[in-house]
Amino acid sequence: MTPTVERLLFPEGRLHQFFAVAILACAFSFALTGRQITQANWGLIDDHEVFTYLGSDLRLPFGEIWETLITKTEVGQLQGRFRPSFYLLKVAETSLLGVDVHLWYLVNTASFAIFLASIWWGLLRFTGLWLSGALTAAIALLPLWADVWSRLGPSEIFGAACLGLMLFATDAILFAKRHRVRVWGAVALTLLAIILAGLKETFLPIAAGLPAFTLGYAVVGRRLPLLFVAVLGLVLAACILAVGLVVLRELRSAGADYYGRSAGPFVTVRYAMLGLIDGVARTWWVWVLPIAVLQLLKIIPARSWKERVLESAPAFAAYAFLIAMYAAQCGLYRMLFPHNNRYDFPAMLLIPLTACILVAEIASRVGPRLPKRKMDHALCAAAFFVVFFLVTSHLGQPPALASAVKRNIESTRAFYSEVQRLAQLAKTTPDRPIIIEAGGPTAYEGAHSLPQFLTALGVQNTISVRYQRDEHSRGLHLDGLEQQLMDMETARTAPFTPLAEAWEKHAGGCLSVGLYTRPDPDCVGFQISNGLDPAALRSSP
Repeated sequence: MTPTVERLLFPEGRLHQFFAVAILACAFSFALTGRQITQANWGLIDDHEVFTYLGSDLRLPFGEIWETLITKTEVGQLQGRFRPSFYLLKVAETSLLGVDVHLWYLVNTASFAIFLASIWWGLLRFTGLWLSGALTAAIALLPLWADVWSRLGPSEIFGAACLGLMLFATDAILFAKRHRVRVWGAVALTLLAIILAGLKETFLPIAAGLPAFTLGYAVVGRRLPLLFVAVLGLVLAACILAVGLVVLRELRSAGADYYGRSAGPFVTVRYAMLGLIDGVARTWWVWVLPIAVLQLLKIIPARSWKERVLESAPAFAAYAFLIAMYAAQCGLYRMLFPHNNRYDFPAMLLIPLTACILVAEIASRVGPRLPKRKMDHALCAAAFFVVFFLVTSHLGQPPALASAVKRNIESTRAFYSEVQRLAQLAKTTPDRPIIIEAGGPTAYEGAHSLPQFLTALGVQNTISVRYQRDEHSRGLHLDGLEQQLMDMETARTAPFTPLAEAWEKHAGGCLSVGLYTRPDPDCVGFQISNGLDPAALRSSP
């Protein structure tokens, strides 16, 4: 191998390595999700919030962000949750990007790239450019991402980007040589943790845990002064406590969580303990088997497990942190994982990140004993085997994220095309009532969302809901949605008109919108769907 090829394959300068990671992470993110930037459109679920913020003129001036945040989001109208930074970012994004859906999906792709680059960058100093990239690719192909990056609404989008930036800040605190860089890294980590805490209540453990773990380690290693860290810790603790108290107050007043499940301390602690056991059961072999094999082959020296834990204290501390975060998320969600959807984030990063910690620890132990060139080639060979495994495991079936992206493109284009067709006809016949035929309780979000699109697109027709019961739907949460849909039939609050009143105009014609059911054959029919199976929605938390 020529020296030029060697330098290209194994760049040594940290600046060169950073650019390589940034470019490759962007390329990988674009390969998995980039088609949506040019081909996807607005979807039925969650995307209506953007049109609500924009209003009928489809614009939101920067000066109206705060008023919109208070009057049109959950921040000013607490509904069992408290996500201030999520809605602040969402409203600000609406003001900046407007109705250009292509820019929204571009932000999604960039957010995924930030997260992937943070994992890649954190591993690179231990496992080299190519093995760290292969391990990052394995994380990028996890099934949980299919429900995150193939939509615009989930808080996990901001959550993943924020966590990625926190990992960059953590790397700066632990490894930067200049004191100023470590200080600014600590400030950035604290601010990002505050933002993460306000994105979603289930992010509270990692928002508190990662800074506590990192800053505590920095103080012990004398990389940051104790007083400075104490001040940052107090600020972070105050913000997290404020968010936590509001969430607890909402849960206590409701007697259940947002999905109607019991949220008492006993059930939360019970699931946290089950999560602790489950997390250890899922990952013990990741540590034990490789170390036992390497020790048997005399690649690493024989040690007792007590000696090995003390010798690799940082790695085992990081593993303990992952287990604690997994258990905390099980407790807050009051369930075990995986579910192969967005609720798995960040819980189901447990196994791949545990493997990453182990590989990094072994490489850091073996590396000093081998010539650098030989170690680089060994790591590159290991990367080849990881990539080979990823390719063969997906033969005949694309990654879950790629399939979800394809479905999202098809469903959003069909949905928004149908909405525009409905809006165009409604504006030419403003005297005809629009009847939303809601098929089952899972149609609630769609029945709530659709009028927001129509209003923003200039439709002034009366809108009513007719509920059609789904006998297969059961459960406290679905029962509540069913009751709300039945209430919509008689509602006289914007944007709905009572169904009986709208039906009096039926003789002049009507526009029927089938939502998880067929439209009325006596009206001009439109079929609306968000591309999701209602049965799957019934089983989701």
